[in-house]
Amino acid sequence: MSQDHEINLPILQQLGDAPREVPLSVRLYLRFSCVFPNATAFLAFSWCWTIWAFMFVIIGLATIGLDSAIPRNWVSAGKGTITNVEETGHAFNERTIYAYHFETADDGLERINGISYGTFGKHKVGDGVSLEKAGERYRVQGLAQAPGGAIFALLHFGILPFVGMFGLGFPLYLWLAGGKAIHLLQDGTTTSAKYVGMNHSGISANKVPVMKVNFEYQVDEKKYTASVHAVDTSRFTDAEYRVVFYDPMEPKRSVVWDGLPRGLRIDELTRRFGVNPLRYALPLLAATLVCGEIIAIIVLAIRAI
Repeated sequence: MSQDHEINLPILQQLGDAPREVPLSVRLYLRFSCVFPNATAFLAFSWCWTIWAFMFVIIGLATIGLDSAIPRNWVSAGKGTITNVEETGHAFNERTIYAYHFETADDGLERINGISYGTFGKHKVGDGVSLEKAGERYRVQGLAQAPGGAIFALLHFGILPFVGMFGLGFPLYLWLAGGKAIHLLQDGTTTSAKYVGMNHSGISANKVPVMKVNFEYQVDEKKYTASVHAVDTSRFTDAEYRVVFYDPMEPKRSVVWDGLPRGLRIDELTRRFGVNPLRYALPLLAATLVCGEIIAIIVLAIRAI
């Protein structure tokens, strides 16, 4: 511990010197909790957005497969005949998709059978059609290789994966911020920091300005500033001094104890960090679902190619 030992901050007496034990429950809480004021609902929305997007990627893979969605260089492959037309049970933009079974025309070569997809009325049984070929794959000209066609494939394999990754942006940022807090709680040095004022952070939460509350601390006669973003600033300004954990190797890296998620506590008997597991249960469940979806996408994609 550093200077200002005479200041009566209980945490300075409760915690020992680094390294300190940071239980798994606390690590999970800091990784998955929102450190920004009034942003918990936005975090929940981010998880839901990501789960929704990746779920539709899985639906796309299960419906048409990745191999059928890959763009290919189709070239003319002669003539063919429609041998059967059947409803697939799929629909796109409320239009039922039909499977058009075809075979190549009898030109003395081995006949090729295949299926192309389109909406009702494109062709009927017995119609002669022009065929296209890409490698060993055939399709009817003007029809799609897979149910839903190029638009369905673009949505499920081109747009929705990026939508899902965009939704993960905020949780990933919080994961990194939580990692910094874990490192400082475990290996950081504690000191007292003096409140030196606040200023507008430039952002708002529900049209309420978010303030940047600043605290100043000193290490080896050099002063540093630690900040907390808050809407309700009264809980940071009701006392002149607050506890700061800083990196002794890089003192400017710090975190204000009272600025961490409110569920974090110190057990008075064991002098260890603790938290109620219910506080991170839902974000952890959401993260587990997203990881499961990503694994499912990888497995389905490998099988589809």
